Amino acid sequence: MKETTIMVFGDSITFGVSDNECGGWVNRLRMYLENNEENDYNVFNLGISGEITEETLSRFECECSARYDEERNTIIVFAIGINDTQDINGNYRVSIEQFEYNIKELINKAKKFTNNILCIGLTKVDESKVVPLPWNSNKSYFNEKIIKFDNLLENISNDEKVGYLKMYNLLSQDELSDGLHPDSTGHQNICDEVIKNLK
Repeated sequence: MKETTIMVFGDSITFGVSDNECGGWVNRLRMYLENNEENDYNVFNLGISGEITEETLSRFECECSARYDEERNTIIVFAIGINDTQDINGNYRVSIEQFEYNIKELINKAKKFTNNILCIGLTKVDESKVVPLPWNSNKSYFNEKIIKFDNLLENISNDEKVGYLKMYNLLSQDELSDGLHPDSTGHQNICDEVIKNLK
């Protein structure tokens, strides 16, 4: 089997915020593969806190090209979208139409590098902690909006014939450290689901 490169694009959850034990689910994935698999894996965490799909789209090709090796298997993972659902004074941060366009563009650009593409579904929030956000009273997250975007993400993934991994019901409220970001247990649960899907 060829060596494998895994590139994970996403936001603060991808980056690993609130996992003070192991640095997030992507780092947990890397450690698992290094310790349990004989084949060589390069896992790149390309998560940026606060990022929306438009920002991922603007940097995707440059970031991917810099890490792509045609001699290796390539897996591209998108774990992005929850910030697009953010409510700012009653409006979406990103319209659902723009979100749809951005996701389709990301998938189309990824297909230039590989057919091994996985979209990670959006996680729920604890609205009692994020309506509004403690650090910005003009911004909130609502599960109703998250579900709407997540359903669209699943439909696009199915239409484009790429992988989709449902995450909405995976985490309990107790596993959301600040109502938005998973704690260490939550990150491990996400990692475990991704590992099962990759296998």
